[in-house]
Amino acid sequence: MLKKVLYSFLGIILFFIFAAMGISMMYKNEIKDLITKTANEKLKAKFQFEDASISLLRHFPNLSIEVENSSIIGKNEFKNDTLAQIPKLTIQIAPLAYLLDKNIEIQEVILEQAQFNLIILPSGLMNWDIYQAPPSDSPQEKTDQNMRISLNHYQLIDSKINYIDQMRGFSTQLVQLNHEGSGDFSKDIFTLNTSTEVEKLSFEFLGKTYLSEVTGKLEAPIEMNFAKMEFAFKNNDLYLNELPIHFDAWVAMPDTSIDMDIKFHALKSPLKDFLSLVPLLYQNSFQELQSSGDFALSGYAKGKMNGRSMAGFGMDVRISNGAFSYAKVPVGVKQMELDLQIDNPDGVPDHTIINLKKFQLYMNNQPIQANLFLKTPLSNPYLKASLKGVLNLGEIAKIIPQKNTQMSGTLQSDVQLDGYVQDFKQAKGKANGYFNARQIQYSNSETQQKINIKNAAATINPKSLIISTLEGNVANTEFSASGSLQNYVLYFLKNDKITGNLTLESPLVDLNPWMKSQNSTSASTASSADLQIPKNIDFTFQSSIGKLLFKDLVISQAKGEIHLADQVISMDDLSFQLANASWKSTGTFSKKDHQNASVNWAFNIQDLNIQEAHKYFSLVQKLAPIAAAAQGKVNVDFTYSGELNPDLSPNIMSTNALGNMDLIDFNLKNSTSFNQLVSLTQWDQLKNLALKPTHLNFQIKQGGLQFKPFEVQTNLTKFQVNGSNGLDQSLEYTILTDIPAKTLQSGVAASLNQQLAKLNPNLNFEKIQQALKMQIKVSGTVQKPQFKVNVINAQGNSNSSVTTQAKELVKQEAKQQINKQLDEAKAKAEAMKKEAEMLSQKLRQEAYANADRLVEEAKNPFAKIAAQKIAERLKKEADRKADAILEEADKKAQELIEKARQN
Repeated sequence: MLKKVLYSFLGIILFFIFAAMGISMMYKNEIKDLITKTANEKLKAKFQFEDASISLLRHFPNLSIEVENSSIIGKNEFKNDTLAQIPKLTIQIAPLAYLLDKNIEIQEVILEQAQFNLIILPSGLMNWDIYQAPPSDSPQEKTDQNMRISLNHYQLIDSKINYIDQMRGFSTQLVQLNHEGSGDFSKDIFTLNTSTEVEKLSFEFLGKTYLSEVTGKLEAPIEMNFAKMEFAFKNNDLYLNELPIHFDAWVAMPDTSIDMDIKFHALKSPLKDFLSLVPLLYQNSFQELQSSGDFALSGYAKGKMNGRSMAGFGMDVRISNGAFSYAKVPVGVKQMELDLQIDNPDGVPDHTIINLKKFQLYMNNQPIQANLFLKTPLSNPYLKASLKGVLNLGEIAKIIPQKNTQMSGTLQSDVQLDGYVQDFKQAKGKANGYFNARQIQYSNSETQQKINIKNAAATINPKSLIISTLEGNVANTEFSASGSLQNYVLYFLKNDKITGNLTLESPLVDLNPWMKSQNSTSASTASSADLQIPKNIDFTFQSSIGKLLFKDLVISQAKGEIHLADQVISMDDLSFQLANASWKSTGTFSKKDHQNASVNWAFNIQDLNIQEAHKYFSLVQKLAPIAAAAQGKVNVDFTYSGELNPDLSPNIMSTNALGNMDLIDFNLKNSTSFNQLVSLTQWDQLKNLALKPTHLNFQIKQGGLQFKPFEVQTNLTKFQVNGSNGLDQSLEYTILTDIPAKTLQSGVAASLNQQLAKLNPNLNFEKIQQALKMQIKVSGTVQKPQFKVNVINAQGNSNSSVTTQAKELVKQEAKQQINKQLDEAKAKAEAMKKEAEMLSQKLRQEAYANADRLVEEAKNPFAKIAAQKIAERLKKEADRKADAILEEADKKAQELIEKARQN
């Protein structure tokens, strides 16, 4: 009996093993399609994943489901936002619970390296509101009501959460988050035990950062009441760096809103715990910091939160008799006092009041004092503030030691503001005071950055911040600036757009140290991804730069207007010298968030040395590499647009250019390819080829350089050129030129002369050659060009056989000569006939005149009768001789024409 039971048990185990293997192997695609289809039917978003597997072996007897690289992407307003990206999701389910009780018992859910982006739009629309509930009377809904789902444990491992509330103006980021919770979710009332650790916690409100990458830790049992959807945190301690914050919280979700009542406090904690929230202190030998004084914190959040409103909140922060220093540093901060209140009773962001009643500290016996009162921060901020004191940066460096960093110099200010920001824009309200900076020096040995502000002075009035002097240098770059800034109050309050008009002068701008600085901190080269153009700045600079260095480029005598706005740098009527040429340009450089940098320019360049162009510009190197061996100068006028690669070089495939250029003193004496062509044609005079000024039009599109057909006049002959070359260095050109018979002693034309001489040595070779052209086809690549030379006639018909071409030309010339001889014979015959006609006519006229005179001179009738007889005989004889002359002339003419035809 026992043996049968054992065999039966083993049989069941083997069945499950083979069944699990079969499910995993046979139904993998069906499982993937089912999960995707079901999820997308339930969600107002797009769910997708790369792979999924199911197994009974991995966590036997639980059914294990693993989903790899899953994501949820929003629709409509959130179509460009990824709500969740989960590289690995593991779910363990107890299958027996479903088979026996029709209940889904989830043992564990684990999300690894997940990233969640939670967004609330200004309209209150939330991107995580994606569940699409079926109709209440649907069969699926009724089936679901009879099914119980439980969850015992869940866990997030090394995950990240970004929360952005655009409607209320605050955001939170949690990086390297590890969180887990366990409890019996099958019950309506139970305790959920949670544990949370986060390496970097940041919090911003209305554009200001209140927590920056602090560590957080929380062990929190939560009393769960699913029947009333109420959840309570009691006697919990949250640790932010070294600061413990005790809080009690009650949260209810009776509908789509969240009701909350949260209280927190850190009463009379040591000041050092609070100072741990200051990144500069916490990251620099914090354990060696000595402090005294008291710190007190209390706050609340109470009310209803939903897509239209948020709960009220408030916070009080106080520091009294504060002091801190490092044991090894002789100076420190003393008499530190802080009294800050933040209050928002109803959750409306514009009802927030920030009241910094007092801020004071002494640094090496130099006082710094400030106060601030701010209300209606969104609609029309009212601001009452003052700042007065002297800040010695060298003492800060001693009090707060920083690795690799040195600072010195003094900052001094005495400013007062009182009024509404809208009044400030209209030059109303109270705003006066000054800022001064003297001998500010900052250097970082790690990034190799050096900043030196020799002198800076600014004053304020309600409308403008006026910079009267700003002189200094950054690395090798020297500059001086002056001008005014408007809307400066809102810029400093909540990063609203600031506008300004400034003049900028610099004898030297050297960008290369910044490139090297970026390279030293990253394995990659300097890239456009590292370049950030502020969104909230609208500055216009009247600039004059003596010399600007960028990589190998040296730009000098740069003058023009530079406009910086909306992450676009615009330059108008900018003139400068580059590569020993004169440039004028107008255009834009754009670098939007998450996009490659792009440019759109119009250039006019005069006297650009061709080899200099090849040396400095990658576009020339890739699309016109023959310039490396060319000599001469060009004038170029063109428009250019396209994206830049990460290293800020042109992306050739995205480049579009259209323009024209004039070649001046151009020659290819040093070109290996050109010398190869000379050798092939055996046209030695090409070595001394000199181009006359040539105008040509070009276009760059989809990685290729295309020339409009153009004609080149040279000291030898003229050339007709048509063709293009590509990004892959391919060449496709056709060159036509007249056969220069007088200059060619060998090669193609000489071979043609020889063939002509053999066929007919009496032909006019020079005349024949005027109807011929040499065709040169260039193909292959820049590295290995291929040349093919043909002789073609004026109509463009070619034949690679010189002998065949010569025979055809002989036939054409012979036919022309025959026609010429025949025409000459006909002309002589006509002349001969005309001469005979004239002679016969003269003969008749003389004979008839003599006969008539003979009759007239007769004196008597008998004599007249005899004279008439003689006259008739004379006339007949004259007619016979005249007709004979005409017949003889016609006969000779026919003989002459026939002889010409026979030749």
